[in-house]
Amino acid sequence: MLPDRMTAVVLRYFPVVGRAQPLRHALADADVAFEDVQVLLSQWPQHKEDPSFAGPYCGLPTLSWGPVMVSETLPIATFLARRLGQYDGLDDAATARLEGVCSNCYIEVTLKIGEILWADLLYPGSDLAGALPFHLARMLDKLTRLDKQIPETGWLGGENPAMADFFAAEAVEAQRYVLGPAREEKLRARLPHLVALAQRVKDRPAVARAWESRPQQFTARPDEAEVVERLRGLDLSLAAL
Repeated sequence: MLPDRMTAVVLRYFPVVGRAQPLRHALADADVAFEDVQVLLSQWPQHKEDPSFAGPYCGLPTLSWGPVMVSETLPIATFLARRLGQYDGLDDAATARLEGVCSNCYIEVTLKIGEILWADLLYPGSDLAGALPFHLARMLDKLTRLDKQIPETGWLGGENPAMADFFAAEAVEAQRYVLGPAREEKLRARLPHLVALAQRVKDRPAVARAWESRPQQFTARPDEAEVVERLRGLDLSLAAL
């Protein structure tokens, strides 16, 4: 069900890619007018205890669709998939398969990339040079298994992209961000179908327009650019990259 003129749709997150970018792209691609509220990290404390902004768990992203408030990334993804009609005509098994793609990409890639980028602050003394190849190898293993499920053309969702397609595309973009341009060829060789899917998503007219205002950072860490450069310079041969 698409919103009418009287139904406000509001997505709240930080001005970063992080957990919200697949949600932004799905809304844009469905031609849903929504307010993309991006709160600065410095402003977050004043909103954190407000359940109308941060939901019952005091965290972002949150989504309002008229009077309905939804919290947490995966429940928002499911809510939107249903509201946008992406599950219409699908049985429980087909729906679960699509949601499995979202879960795999979110838990095994998005969250892991975020933790890696914050690692030395979250876990003082952590050894990124030793930890990154291990985590990257696991992420690529999960994505390689997903790559085998991606159609040569078209979408996981059928005739049109579903939420699973947007999450899969963002998993590829997250890998690109951490690995850097120098490893693009190896990434394409490892995940040919996923890389092609990510490009098909990017080529969608509404997504292409949204890409112009895409956040530059993955997290809200102020020195993220320096962290990413360090990660790109690590020896990743153990991860076959």
